[in-house]
Amino acid sequence: MILGSFGLAKNDLLILDKLSLSAVTSSNMNFNTSNIRTETNATKAMDSLSSAIDKLVTIRGRVGSVQNRLQVAFDHLNSQIEGINKGISTLRDADLAEEFAEMTKRQVLVQGAAAMIGQANLIPQSVLTLLQQ
Repeated sequence: MILGSFGLAKNDLLILDKLSLSAVTSSNMNFNTSNIRTETNATKAMDSLSSAIDKLVTIRGRVGSVQNRLQVAFDHLNSQIEGINKGISTLRDADLAEEFAEMTKRQVLVQGAAAMIGQANLIPQSVLTLLQQ
């Protein structure tokens, strides 16, 4: 999922296109400060205010929608990061296990060789002892 205004895929979130924000001012919302001294002017002001509130609700809805989609994308990315970290940890554990097994094998070979050398050193001494008697 690509975030921003440069996405190409069907599921991409085009933030700028979805938001299309403009300044929230009374003039942009078509809400003019009016004279409400007469009933007609007060009714026009109420209609204008109601329209401005509807526009504001629409804008807030778009912002909320984009915020929700960003949160979903964020959660998805965090899930992927967690999966990658688990994979890395598994690989490291497997590498360590393999190295420990190799080290243990080599230690056994070294100990066996040391024992053989020790035994080989005893044979000439045994022969010498027999010859001396």
